[in-house]
Amino acid sequence: MAQPMALAKGARITGGAFCLLFFLFTAYWLAVDLGEFGLDGVWESWTFQRSDGVNQVIGPLQFGLALLQLIAALAAFTGIRAAGGMLAVATTFTFATALQALVSVGNHTSTNRWFRHAETATDTFDGVFISSGLLFLLTLPAGIVLLAGMRPWPRATPSDPPMRPARVAGVVCGLVLGAMALVNVVWQLYMLVEGGTGSFEMLYLGKGSLSTLLSLAPGWSALVFLLLTVPAGLNTLMRGGAARGLVIGLSIVTLPSALVAIVGMAANGALFSFNGPMPGLTVISHIQLLLDTLGSAALLALMARGEPAAPAWYPPSPAPQFAAPGFVPPPGPGAQMPPAPGWQPPPGPAVPPVPPGPSAPPAPPAPPVPPAPPQGGFGPPQY
Repeated sequence: MAQPMALAKGARITGGAFCLLFFLFTAYWLAVDLGEFGLDGVWESWTFQRSDGVNQVIGPLQFGLALLQLIAALAAFTGIRAAGGMLAVATTFTFATALQALVSVGNHTSTNRWFRHAETATDTFDGVFISSGLLFLLTLPAGIVLLAGMRPWPRATPSDPPMRPARVAGVVCGLVLGAMALVNVVWQLYMLVEGGTGSFEMLYLGKGSLSTLLSLAPGWSALVFLLLTVPAGLNTLMRGGAARGLVIGLSIVTLPSALVAIVGMAANGALFSFNGPMPGLTVISHIQLLLDTLGSAALLALMARGEPAAPAWYPPSPAPQFAAPGFVPPPGPGAQMPPAPGWQPPPGPAVPPVPPGPSAPPAPPAPPVPPAPPQGGFGPPQY
């Protein structure tokens, strides 16, 4: 089995700090919209009951992104194992949002209109452009930190094992994500075939079709979702360590905008209507909306709990220790220490001298002793 991977603690904390900055960006412009149009005005524009306000910044998709940015940052700071995947999804969507704003806001003029309701030379319009440029610069090191921070598990320090999807949950989630990716591709092909080559700029760059200053072009949003859905589905089928975070992140971004769309279409009577100039597109959009709503809810439920990718943490095996040449082990308990140099026995009673006696005959000379065989062990060899 392949060794599981997990985001290192330093990279996780750093990624969480970046994601918190991303959330502050989105939350600030949401507060600007609420102060400018009020809660009722923002809700009515999101549910298609009125047109978007002039220089309105945030849409339902950005609201879901704000939720993911906050949840991912909190998960990173609290050490939740799914934080790595959520940070990756949040950083990717933030990068896509900032890049789209730089292109669309930077090119919008009174004669070259990219937004349906936007006016240049205002504090909101200029502020979105400048802050989006700074946000784009922040997403680059954030992505590098997340990519470079992946480490194999286990490590030398104790830590919980990475969590992977359960077997049945992994298969079901992989099939749901595969269906989402398939409908996504079908929708893009249908739009390109029906619109022709002239629709490319409107579809993938959003020229003339954008509703809010931070909204994504339909094709650009579909590409970003596809680039995240495919690896998430494959990782889920293989029960990888990043699968839960990727799936949860995608579901958090998708579910709020899908629910808002259902409420708006139900209020306008368009939820069960298949009449229109492009009935095929209506069918595809309804299937996509169904998958985004029920599929995202199912993905969240299935990925809420996982199972450890390894039994438990175990320390790496220490290297064997060998004694250096000339090493003498210390004496064990009860052993007598040798006398220190210059030690003398304590004074006591004198031993009486032995009286002289007859001298013993000299002993015969001892026979020669053969030399001892060479000994093994450390030290120079004996020859």
